Amino acid sequence: MWNEISPAKAPSWPEGVRVPIVISVHHQSEEAAVLFEDGRPDPFDFSERQYGGRRGAWRLLEIMDDHKVKGTWIICGATAKKYPQVTREVLKAGHAIAGHTYEHEMMCNYPPEEELELIRKTVGAFEDVAGIRIRGWRTCFASHHTLDLLLEHFTFDWDASIWNDDLPYLIEGHGRRILEIPFSQYGDASLAIQITNPAPPTPYCTWHTNTPRFIFNTLKTQFDALYERGATRPVLMPLSVHDFIMGRPSRSKALDDFLTYAKQFPGVVFLTHDEICKHWMKNYQLA
Repeated sequence: MWNEISPAKAPSWPEGVRVPIVISVHHQSEEAAVLFEDGRPDPFDFSERQYGGRRGAWRLLEIMDDHKVKGTWIICGATAKKYPQVTREVLKAGHAIAGHTYEHEMMCNYPPEEELELIRKTVGAFEDVAGIRIRGWRTCFASHHTLDLLLEHFTFDWDASIWNDDLPYLIEGHGRRILEIPFSQYGDASLAIQITNPAPPTPYCTWHTNTPRFIFNTLKTQFDALYERGATRPVLMPLSVHDFIMGRPSRSKALDDFLTYAKQFPGVVFLTHDEICKHWMKNYQLA
């Protein structure tokens, strides 16, 4: 079991930082495609998700490079194997990388021994593809066992699987400590949902969704609220995008416009999860 550790002092960011924005790029390609009853993937959903590895990831890399912002690429192990050059270019550009299960498995549906093997398989994929030991993890729909497994069997610095807070917090268990950097999906995927009848194969598809302008306005409103609050207390803005969704031309324009908007405000910085972990740990005085 694990326990949360209280910070030794009032949490804060470095002097001059008002709103840190952490961009998570979910690079999962055709992993998680909707399956028919016989186990075969829905061909429409499968091909749409392939767009991420073929085009979307590259467009997002280009936009982030144009804005000179770094983020964290949340990558499935199988996707790293299928599209190894994306992972290598992400590292070359200076972004952080975290594991995101092997084939986007919903870990809440797996017993702990199977979840453990899938995490190990994912870690091994990055060692094979890029020769790196990943420092962070974001599971897909965490189970009751996820945090214990990470603490007991791995050496991750941080996890970003839990949705329960606005700010990071430290946990310890099994003789280790790890920083939880809570996840928020108020970026592209959750905002894409437009309830229809009949429903599309997946609510995260791009063919029947809210408009890019709606998504931009939602991101802007979230930022404006955090910028106001950030004048007196620490805040963090997670911005999660999926390459097969936000990598589409019209969606990527919404992201481009938002980055242009946010960058004009003093005290706005773009941090990777690795950088957040380094900064936030200074709020704890640990033996």
